Amino acid sequence: MAHLLRAEYGPSGPAGGVARWHVVRAADPSRGMCGAEIASDAESRPEEAWGTGLHCCQQCGSLYLHEVPFLRSDHSDHAGRTR
Repeated sequence: MAHLLRAEYGPSGPAGGVARWHVVRAADPSRGMCGAEIASDAESRPEEAWGTGLHCCQQCGSLYLHEVPFLRSDHSDHAGRTR
């Protein structure tokens, strides 16, 4: 499932900057995984930007991690582990 980060703006709108970033499913870019409504003209970033220091919605982040668990590409950190 593809995801995006979408901006939520504060009371000043885009001119006031991004208040927080929400994770959305690409199939429904107008609703954060937490249920927040996202403006149709809100800035978007690729899902790879999650966890890079952006102020992201904690609830969206938790739900995102359940859908897209992290595994290093070389999997060496997981080799042979039983617990």
